[in-house]
Amino acid sequence: MSIDLLRVRPSALAAAIASLVTLAGTAHATENSQVRALLGAPSYEISTPQFPGVYLQTWYQHYEADKLRDVDGNTPTRSLTIPGVGTLPLTVNGSIKADVFVPRLTWVTEKIVMDGRLGFSAAFPLVKQTNDFTLTTVLPAGLPANAVAQINQQLSAAGGALSGTRSGLADPEIAAYIDWQQDESRVALGVAFNPPMGSYDSNRAVNPGAGKYWTFKPLLVASRVWENGFAVGLRATYSINTRNDDTGVRSGQYLHADWSGTYNVNDQWKVGVQGYVLKQFTADRGGDAGANKVQALSAGPLVAYLAESGEWGVDFKVMKEFSVRNRPEGTITWLRLNYRLN
Repeated sequence: MSIDLLRVRPSALAAAIASLVTLAGTAHATENSQVRALLGAPSYEISTPQFPGVYLQTWYQHYEADKLRDVDGNTPTRSLTIPGVGTLPLTVNGSIKADVFVPRLTWVTEKIVMDGRLGFSAAFPLVKQTNDFTLTTVLPAGLPANAVAQINQQLSAAGGALSGTRSGLADPEIAAYIDWQQDESRVALGVAFNPPMGSYDSNRAVNPGAGKYWTFKPLLVASRVWENGFAVGLRATYSINTRNDDTGVRSGQYLHADWSGTYNVNDQWKVGVQGYVLKQFTADRGGDAGANKVQALSAGPLVAYLAESGEWGVDFKVMKEFSVRNRPEGTITWLRLNYRLN
């Protein structure tokens, strides 16, 4: 291969640098992979009757992912054209860590609407997130050392442009619902929405908030319990998004469903499994939106304790993600305290 060294100098690599950032962003674009959802947050209370009163829940979540997945569930790879060198394979690697503290208030009122009880809830997530991305390629043999150094420097700079740490308020979720409860079953229907109140800047690599747009969600909660101590529960929302005023992107519609299966060891202790389904059905549109749709499944063990008084409870769960598409793949851990205020 004949190499023109003048064509691999930094000034000539400017277009390639822009391509690096674009390609890496497509593999893990904020608007294509970040969703407004507390994945795995609900627990045994899905199938537990909620009596009138005010409940405080404080949740701590730790999420850690060291794999990125493309549309086929593989590590994202692209091709990179460098002037004077040719077309090379580009691999996008990265890790994401997030610590989330969520205070949530739930008010179950005495008001009866259509034979169900009216309720409200509001959650305000506080997030610290760290993204660390690297871009690697395989350079041809015989490339001059100064060209290798320049290319590797630009790869490092492009990965650094997508990396960083940020703390702040994420977009809250506010919901209203009607809850129909019977001895062995529960159904709740409602609507939730996320206002764009989170910390967000379209020029930043990391943002606790998803963007300058609203999300509206029809809400369903359904559960069934048996006298032998087994219970199953589901909480599902379907997110419909407006356009991000800062980027022109309208994120696609997606289903988020948390499910659980538990067994009462005794009146205080529960054990079981829990997981979630995340599935995007329509592609993002506008701006620099990619055609990729997100998907993630998860499952893992759950253990919970409910005080004899019924006034408070605590649960711990760990869920491993699998069948992931166009998102990071990792493990999510929750520790939650539920307390009835009155």
